[in-house]
Amino acid sequence: MIPRRIAAALLLLFAALLSTTPTVLATKTVIDLVSSDPGFSRLVRELQRLRLIVLLNNRKTCTFFAPTNAAFAKWDEENQGRRISKATLLYHILPSNVLTENLKDAMLLETLLVREGYLGDNGEGQLIAVTKPSWRPGRKVRLLIGEAELLEKDWQADNGVVHVLDRLLLPPGDLVETMQKHEELASIYNIVHAAGLDSLLREHRPFTLFAPSADALKKLTDIQLHYLRHDQGRQDLEITFHHHIHSGTLYRENIQPGTSSLSTLEGQDLMISLDDKLLVDNAEVEKTDILASNGVIHMVSRPLLPRALVWTAAKYLLGLNATKFVDALRDAGLSHYIDDPAASYTIFAPQDDTFDTASLTTSQATSNLLQYHVVPGRKLQSSFMDGQLLETEMYSDQLKGGSQRSKVSVRPDNKQAPISINGVEVKGEPVQVGKSLIYLLSRPLTLPLPILESMMQEETLSGFVQALSASGLDHRLSDTRGITVFAPSTSAWDELGVVTDYLFLNDNSSLNALQAVTRYAVVENIHYTPDIKPGRTVLKTSEGSDLVVEKSTSAIYVGEGRLERSEQVGGKISVKDMLVASGVVHKISSVALPPTLSITLFNVLQGAGAQTFLQAFKTSNITRILTDWEQDYTIFAPTDEAFQKADLQGALNDLDFVARLVRLHVIPGKVLKLEEDINDDEPSMLNADARLSLRDIHRDGKSFGVRVKGARSKKEARIVGIGRAHPAWPTEEDGSDYHLSRKEAMSRQFRAVTDQDTLPRTPFKSAPRPGGVIFVIDRVLLPGDLEALNPAWFWMGVVLVALIGTIVLCALTAISVNALIKEIRHLEGYDVVPTQEETDRPGEGEGHAPAEAALATTAEPVANIAASPEEGEETNAAH
Repeated sequence: MIPRRIAAALLLLFAALLSTTPTVLATKTVIDLVSSDPGFSRLVRELQRLRLIVLLNNRKTCTFFAPTNAAFAKWDEENQGRRISKATLLYHILPSNVLTENLKDAMLLETLLVREGYLGDNGEGQLIAVTKPSWRPGRKVRLLIGEAELLEKDWQADNGVVHVLDRLLLPPGDLVETMQKHEELASIYNIVHAAGLDSLLREHRPFTLFAPSADALKKLTDIQLHYLRHDQGRQDLEITFHHHIHSGTLYRENIQPGTSSLSTLEGQDLMISLDDKLLVDNAEVEKTDILASNGVIHMVSRPLLPRALVWTAAKYLLGLNATKFVDALRDAGLSHYIDDPAASYTIFAPQDDTFDTASLTTSQATSNLLQYHVVPGRKLQSSFMDGQLLETEMYSDQLKGGSQRSKVSVRPDNKQAPISINGVEVKGEPVQVGKSLIYLLSRPLTLPLPILESMMQEETLSGFVQALSASGLDHRLSDTRGITVFAPSTSAWDELGVVTDYLFLNDNSSLNALQAVTRYAVVENIHYTPDIKPGRTVLKTSEGSDLVVEKSTSAIYVGEGRLERSEQVGGKISVKDMLVASGVVHKISSVALPPTLSITLFNVLQGAGAQTFLQAFKTSNITRILTDWEQDYTIFAPTDEAFQKADLQGALNDLDFVARLVRLHVIPGKVLKLEEDINDDEPSMLNADARLSLRDIHRDGKSFGVRVKGARSKKEARIVGIGRAHPAWPTEEDGSDYHLSRKEAMSRQFRAVTDQDTLPRTPFKSAPRPGGVIFVIDRVLLPGDLEALNPAWFWMGVVLVALIGTIVLCALTAISVNALIKEIRHLEGYDVVPTQEETDRPGEGEGHAPAEAALATTAEPVANIAASPEEGEETNAAH
């Protein structure tokens, strides 16, 4: 009997011998299966060429997805001249036996194709996905391995199983190639590739990419996408892209129900939630497990935006193609307007194709222009009103440190650009980013011009510009800061008539008056119309007097405010808020004359150029009525040309005639108004019978004439010009002068003007009367009564009448004598003997009855003459 110890040793030796015995090969391998079928001849040749026969024969277990010869034919057709690689066939082999009954939809199978580091550092093989579409009536049950359809299945061999495919399986490319391959991922690939970020996804290490589809990218606005594609948006694009990437592979089958976090290359974790749906940061995963050689892609329904990506006005402006504007703001140190996400501004931005700062010569000018495009706070489009003024971020010393305004124009009828800023059209709808709003402009805004330059470009203000130049105040106005100008329009100067001519006479008195008028149009400080309160406002002018502004819901009136004449104050503001560098200009419809200014009828006649008539006043010694404010007058002043046509040079030497002529042209105690008083006639200063009558010549309210009522000539003298006197009136603040009579106070002012002194600058109040009016006429008015103004013309008229009377009397006498002679001859029997032609003319019907009657009455005398010719001769001899 063998001892137990020896028996144990023998058993161990036998076991050792068995362990060193060579492996016994299977009698029927997967190679045998495919080699026995001629439909796999091409596969066998390729396995031989790539020396994979031994590998498969040595496998104890494997699954071989065997492509048919037809599958290889498809490969050759699609890949002309390209040889099949070893990696491709390894991608058809699984390390274990997998029967089709174990294949499920979305199942991932690890192959023998191993790429070092691509899917990890533990020899992970490349994966292949199984797709098993759900069955429906009428649909063929299909099973896809990768993109190949399973034709035959579960061919059993001793060392594995064979499944037959209709096409070759291609190993996946890297993440970049995979994105290129999928049409839905083309958009994200283009963005990443353009930014040069795709090199990351080519690295030989595993990644999980949550890629937004083309539709998902539409969840970003065009502005945001354009920004991320912009050169200056590359950093944000990289941050955002890295927020979509996890280092390592996470397949759908690895995600457990519930919520978990997943790290990203950007640093902020993603929240993964699996319940009814798979969500990543609340974005639905639309497609999972898009396999790549170095990872996997999951398609999500929207972009995953990290907290590090903060949208600012600058980023939106870059996305709106306003790069030059952004760069200019940053270069000028004004980036806080666009880079601060908490800031709240309204930005009017020009795009690159219209913006150019090359014309700006100084950095300050550039800063001013840029700040002029920025308005504090959010200004909604719905809040804009026509004529609204926006306070910009541009502050100026010329405005005494105030903010320059920009003017809104709203035109609801213009569908293309209903809103404009300073005449520059706003394009499209505003864009909101954070607390700010961006409006795109059709071109950059321009800063308001200096006041004189601005008014010179406005044709309707040429009269005021001329007045400033003539008064010498233009340069002074240019240097004034923070002002408001109520500038009369050119038509307003025309309405002053000959008063305007007086102001521009360029002598000392008229120059002082013109300076007073222009300074009265300038108000200290800036008064935009929205800032003027409803009702009456009194503003201090540079002339020293107060200017009254009355604002109602419909209009604003500006002037001296003579309440006794009208409830309205002066002229209407026709154009409001014309922005200039040093303030604001309002165009008004009439020239506002200061209350300190006294323009007499004498001054008006000076402006009218009626020197002959003015000299006649002096000759008649009644010049006082031209400077006397005690009574109002309406004066019809013939022009110098009218006097030349009247040929009164000799008569003007007759003092009495001149006095009567002047008085005939004056209506005392009343100021006529053309449209209101044209149906009246008024007694002249000459006497109550010498009345002057107005008439609307063409009844069109434009052409008016005046004539002496009852005058021999019915022809009117046409009114060719008009000028109204403007009295000033002192208030209690004027001291003792206030207690003077009106006549004395006004005469003092007149003397100040005629003595070429400076106009008084004391406070004044409204005068109770207009002060008179002068109508310039084109003919000299002649008398209508029997007492002629010119004796020479009177006697000439008398002689002419007597001569005409004598001629008429002589003619009547001659006619009477001739008629008497004829009657006497008729009574004595002397009748007219008819001619032979009349005798021989035949008579017919009733038309010749008179002729026959005439012949009958003369028959007897004719017969007598024919019977007794001698007697007839004797009778004729007796006669």
